[in-house]
This record gives sequence, structure tokens and C-alpha cells, in this order.
Amino acid sequence: MTEATLTQPLAGIKVVEFSTMITASLASMMFAQQGADVIKVEPPGIGDPMRWLGSQKAGISGLFHNCNRAKRSITLDLKTAEDVAHARQLCLSANVVIHNFRPGVMDRLGLGSEALRKEKPELIYCAITGFGHEGPLSGRPAYDHVMQAMAGLMTLQGSPDGFAYVKTLICDKITAYTAAQAITAALFARERIGSGQHIDLSMLESCVAFLWPDGGMHLTLKGEDVTHGAPFSDYYQLPLRSTDGAIAYAAMTDAHWDAVFDIVGRGDLKTEKKYKGLANRSIHMAELASIIASQKPDLTSAEMVAGLAKHDVPAAACLALEDLPDHQQALAIEIFEQAEHPLLGPIQNVSPPARFDGRKMVHGGPSPALGEHSEAILAELRADPQP
Repeated sequence: MTEATLTQPLAGIKVVEFSTMITASLASMMFAQQGADVIKVEPPGIGDPMRWLGSQKAGISGLFHNCNRAKRSITLDLKTAEDVAHARQLCLSANVVIHNFRPGVMDRLGLGSEALRKEKPELIYCAITGFGHEGPLSGRPAYDHVMQAMAGLMTLQGSPDGFAYVKTLICDKITAYTAAQAITAALFARERIGSGQHIDLSMLESCVAFLWPDGGMHLTLKGEDVTHGAPFSDYYQLPLRSTDGAIAYAAMTDAHWDAVFDIVGRGDLKTEKKYKGLANRSIHMAELASIIASQKPDLTSAEMVAGLAKHDVPAAACLALEDLPDHQQALAIEIFEQAEHPLLGPIQNVSPPARFDGRKMVHGGPSPALGEHSEAILAELRADPQP
């Protein structure tokens, strides 16, 4: 078995993606990085609108590139019968079909799960929606910040008396990871039972499930005999200012807290009974975090992190993304990789995080230009016609 095979566990799997924006695009890129042949179907003209958002050149934005590496792009006009026929043929040649259109769109095109899986029962079909296929919101469009509001994320961030966004497309990306896991499970099941699966997956369910283990713990246990502790959000101690920035720390034990008290010059707090023991701190955590955050030790971030590390207190300097590529830890585990894109020139990628048999996955291909592979893909379909 070659190194390329070891580091490409999905080699031989063909995925057809119909999508705009993040969810299906990011999910299928994970498959492309793991060796699958991913074909992205885009409308002619502007293609996936994500191409034009944020920093971009040559018709490829940084956002698009980061969600579409190692794929092939074909342009199909799904308003024409000829291109719908091509799309159907493409789907029937695939192992996996994934889309994030609203309910009913693919069915009206004759590209729905039931129609395709009737002819190819081993096909895995994943339909990502905003709110699911039933209910009063099933036909509504969904974007990340709208989903943050409905799933409870904004209230959690702005607790106790406000609302705040998580300033990254967290709901889109959570849904993408959930879809990737579900499809991988379906591929595994197909190896055992021989048939495919239809997967329905909504952003709303994905995000609530993501928040629930800690954010919903106070809603999990029912009955008057439940003892409610402090919400986990109270354990996110406020950042501690340094002379050149700030650090985050996660003090959990009495010994941890004693080290924090020493480093901020508040050794007197060691004798406060209300800050001793997990149960007492749980009650007074918000107050304690505020006291520590108000201290201004005459130390750099590096000095504070090093001082806390001596007592095994988890801590790190608050870094900007721009700081990470040159960080010793990022360099040690090779988080970033430099590459040359045929259209974009020099680029910096984040390498796939999973290692297989201790090896990084082999470098994937570049993000595609709009319709870059249309002729080649159509030629493949002519050479191997499907029903």
C-alpha cells in the first residue's frame, strides 16, 4: 500500500455537489482532501456567489478557495433540459450527491433523492436545508447570522442581558462538519449492507445539537430535585491583560487558582473560603473572574503564560490569526502549507487536520476556475454513459 493510498482514505469515491455558499461546499471539500473526486456544479455567469465575497482575484475569493480546494468545476444551466439531463447523468455516475437547496428544488428538476435512488439504490444523497423539510419555516432561506439568532447562540454570547454574534460563520461550518460525518457514516454502512442512504440535515438541528452538551445542560435534567450549578459560560474567565496584550487561562483546581492569585499579585485571595473548592467557586465564579480581570500585573503575555505553565495551568496568549503562521507550535505541527495556485499565485492554506497512520494527508489540488473542467467531465460522461 502506497503512502498516497494511506493518506487518501476516500480515494475512488465520486461526489457531486450542487451548492452555493459554505455548508455543502465545505463538507465536500473535506472529502476532496481525503482523496474523493468532487465535482462542483455551478450555474453559468457568476457561478457560486461565494467566488466574489471578500478578498479575491481572478474570479476566486479567499473564502471560495478555502471551501473548494481540490475540486473540479462544471457549469450547468439547470433551467435547460439538456443541462438537467447532464446533471442527472452526473449524479447517477456518483457515489454521493450533496446539495443545500431549499426543499423541493431538486425534486422539481428530477434530481431529487427518490428519483435518483430508484435507479441507483446504492447512491448516498444528502440534502442540507436551513430549517428542515416540515414546519412553517421549511421554505425560508437561512444564513449563518440568522441561524445564530434562532439556535440560541446570540443569547449565549451576549449573556446575561444582551445579544452578540459569533464573528465567524460558525453555523455554516458546524453544519458542514455534521454533514461530512453523516455521509462518512453512510459510506461505512453501504460497505456493510450494500445500499445507500438518504440523509436529511438542517442547519437548525445541527447548531442546536452543537450547543446542547454544555449550553443546554440546565435544560437536560427535569424535575424539582435538580440542583443547578453555574452555567459553563461563567467558567470562561475574562481575559487577563498583560503589558503587551492579554492571555486566556483555564484555572480549574485550587492549585491552579493559587497560581493565578500569585501571578496577579493577589495572594490574599488564597484564604477566601468562597473561592476554595469547586462548589464554592461555581457559585462565585463571575465575581472571581471579574476581580482577576481587573488586575494589571506588570508582566508580558509570554511571562504570564510561562509562570502559569510552571503550575500546569492551561493558558495561552490571545493571538490574531496573522500571528499564527510563525508561532512555534503551529510550525511544529505544520498547520499551514504554502502552495502555488495556477491563477492566484502564491497562497497559504491550512493543512487538513486529521493524520492517518501518523501522516499528513497529501497536498490536494487548487480551487477551480468557474467551469474549468466542464469539457473534461462531459467527455467522461460520454465515454461512460449512465441510464
